[in-house]
Amino acid sequence: MERGILFFTVLVLGHFLTFGQIQHDPKDDEFHVFDAGIVGGINFTQVHGDNLAGFNKIGMNAGGIAHINFRPGWSVSFEVLYSQKGSATYPDPNDQSAFEYKLQLDYAEVPVLINYLDHNRLIAFAGLSYGRLFRAREVINGNETPNIEEGLRTSDLSYVFGGTFLIGETRHWGAQFRYQQSFLAIGDSAQPNVPGLLNVVISLRGIYYF
Repeated sequence: MERGILFFTVLVLGHFLTFGQIQHDPKDDEFHVFDAGIVGGINFTQVHGDNLAGFNKIGMNAGGIAHINFRPGWSVSFEVLYSQKGSATYPDPNDQSAFEYKLQLDYAEVPVLINYLDHNRLIAFAGLSYGRLFRAREVINGNETPNIEEGLRTSDLSYVFGGTFLIGETRHWGAQFRYQQSFLAIGDSAQPNVPGLLNVVISLRGIYYF
């Protein structure tokens, strides 16, 4: 299963990189249909409904991106990502009841976004993302929980919004902020008044457009 997901990710990224060969310089006034690039950064994550608070879990967010430009300033983008989510808490030495907890959820993810480029500098975007869980690990006070993935759904549908600021004269580089939250529960919550567990992610990423 994991090898199949990895092969699919590499295949689609290779397709994106082929598109990247026709990426135009931002100084070029000619309209181009395709843009492509690579992305990488950090996720700050938590799981809503797990009775913990704070974006304490830090993970990786990396992959490829391709834009299909359907008119000047507007595009639809597709990404193929490796994205680490989950939650974490660390013991307070002054609190004897505190415990150490870490939940790591690794996803292969495909966001589909609508993008608006304002004045050739700021890209605002919003859309949906589908994630497929391929690895899960829960550790409580140093002890790993067996078969944790059996209590989690393998699919994660979420909404995404944020912005990218393009840097430099040629605008090949960009700095991006994005917020992402699950639409549907990824698992059951232990709290009776909470309908389910939801991934919540704040990402800071760098982008390079070819």
